[in-house]
Amino acid sequence: MYPVSGALLPEVYAQWQRLNDALLSPRAGAGVCFEDTPEPESPNGGADHGDDRTRAQKLHDALATILTVAARGGELPDLGGAAPTLLVTVTAADYAAGTGFAHVDGADDGPVPVRVAAQTGCAGGIQRVLFDERGRIVGLGTSARIFNALQRRAIIARDGGCIVPGCTIPATWCEIHHVNEHAAGGATHTDNGVALCWHHHRTLHLSHWQIRMRHGVPEIRGPAWWDDHRDWHPTSAARRRMLANRASP
Repeated sequence: MYPVSGALLPEVYAQWQRLNDALLSPRAGAGVCFEDTPEPESPNGGADHGDDRTRAQKLHDALATILTVAARGGELPDLGGAAPTLLVTVTAADYAAGTGFAHVDGADDGPVPVRVAAQTGCAGGIQRVLFDERGRIVGLGTSARIFNALQRRAIIARDGGCIVPGCTIPATWCEIHHVNEHAAGGATHTDNGVALCWHHHRTLHLSHWQIRMRHGVPEIRGPAWWDDHRDWHPTSAARRRMLANRASP
């Protein structure tokens, strides 16, 4: 963990607070509504969404989201001839095995778990660099694993925001997650992508939430405190679209 301290000008601090409020408010992303929209509840009727992060942890994740969205927005100056890009390096063997360590360019305190590389690659892209035994670069390659702008717009229109029940992060702040991991053969296709906020994207593998795609519609299975039976449920936005399609002539 890197300590951060300092002081901000009043208008900068106020803008930062507004962004935090937008991300951390329980009604974040609700937008204009023309009918009652109660807070999402579990199938068991419980209102607890299981978010046990501290205020400091939520502020950290809000800052991470702000930085990710800013870097993705295309309005920042280029760095080295390209948009500012987080660079994480890992050996092909460690990445494939899911064990070992990776290195984050700009963070010089040592290696990080290889999962950081997998999480970064899921939302971004992977460039393969092949070295010979002397360290010379002998091959370069890329993988078409980044959801393009058209795919992203279609997915967020379908999902409406982070699909984890109770999460109110709006779609435009979300990342697109490969449901079946690209490294395991999952396609970069709208039938294999869902919207997740920065926090849920990074912690999905550690939580009891599970996601699958059924006929191109995301379904989610939650922990026992959310659903005693642990059934699969269409996400709320997907369910509304399914009902709308059935009602159409």
